[in-house]
Amino acid sequence: MSIKVKVRVGVEWLNTFPQFPQDPDCAQANIHYQNDVAEGFYNVMGMRGHPQIFNWGDGNAWSSDFEHPDFGGDSLNWSDDVHFCYYADHGGMFEDFSIGFATDHPNCISSSADWRLGSKRLKWLVLDACQTVLNTDPNHIWSAWNGSMQGLHILFGFIGNNGSDSSNKVRGSSFANAICGGKGLSNAWLDAAYSWTNIKDKGKQPNRAIAIAAGVTEADAVNRRENETLEWRDSSVASTVWLAWKWRG
Repeated sequence: MSIKVKVRVGVEWLNTFPQFPQDPDCAQANIHYQNDVAEGFYNVMGMRGHPQIFNWGDGNAWSSDFEHPDFGGDSLNWSDDVHFCYYADHGGMFEDFSIGFATDHPNCISSSADWRLGSKRLKWLVLDACQTVLNTDPNHIWSAWNGSMQGLHILFGFIGNNGSDSSNKVRGSSFANAICGGKGLSNAWLDAAYSWTNIKDKGKQPNRAIAIAAGVTEADAVNRRENETLEWRDSSVASTVWLAWKWRG
């Protein structure tokens, strides 16, 4: 199958954090391979003909790129000005889901409470980070994401913690190759992202992939979860009334 529609693509990733910043919230552990997973996705999408809009890494990745203007951000010119955004870095579920940045433009931490995903163009978001959700309990997933998904079709991430090592740093490129070939988005993510990672002092740990689809009805959300491809770019989610998800691991 050949994908005919073109989707605008943007990625952000962080490997390196300042160890003694003025704002201690920016001081996080350095990590590895985040550029590999995000840029792997970006490069394959570009090679397959999709417009490459931005690729921001380390200190050039800013919280304002994800925060909606209602909360002082600039998302409508960055993460929500592309159809497909891939973020790779630290993440964690606290009161809301949060991601980290190496510099305070304007914040070192960005909370999903300040996101309105899909307000403009954004259809699909990968959060290649820990704790997109903590578990698969319906109440937890709904409370975590229904408010932030405002037109987003599918959110891709992980249950609990995840990691990247040399054995799975190609998950971004593998995901991109699969969806550019016409594979259903949710299954393509589960195939590419479920893996095992060697964690120092902990041994092998599973990366438990999850895809969360939105819909105006239960049937709509389930249909998107099971069947949506890149060809569904212009099939809008008028409002997020239902979420349907699938996972592996």
